Amino acid sequence: MTDALVRAQGLLQQAGRVLFITGAGLSADSGLPTYRGLGGLYNGLTEEGIPIEAALSGSMLRQRPELCWRYLAQLGRACAAARPNAAHQAITDFGVSHPGSWVLTQNIDGFHRQAGFPPERLIEIHGQLEPL
Repeated sequence: MTDALVRAQGLLQQAGRVLFITGAGLSADSGLPTYRGLGGLYNGLTEEGIPIEAALSGSMLRQRPELCWRYLAQLGRACAAARPNAAHQAITDFGVSHPGSWVLTQNIDGFHRQAGFPPERLIEIHGQLEPL
């Protein structure tokens, strides 16, 4: 382990409160695409020739719900076929042993919940694909 990692581990162990902020990059090792970058969902256009962020928007849900739901279903299938990875488990292990820790995630995959992070300290700001 590098000196920086040892120092970070020591600081985390001493902290009274820790907030983990996670996004698509954390679930990339689970096989889910990120939103931007190499292979990202937002890099190209849908079959209809529109950016995916437009297809998944609230306005598209109102105007053309079938199109919005088609791409949400694709995301749902990708999430259902994947599982939490070692990073989700490491955050959960820390969270279980440190009651002052929280997770704020942009992810809708539900992997923090599946890994066992305490739900009362989990904030999924974009919601989740699975019912609670």
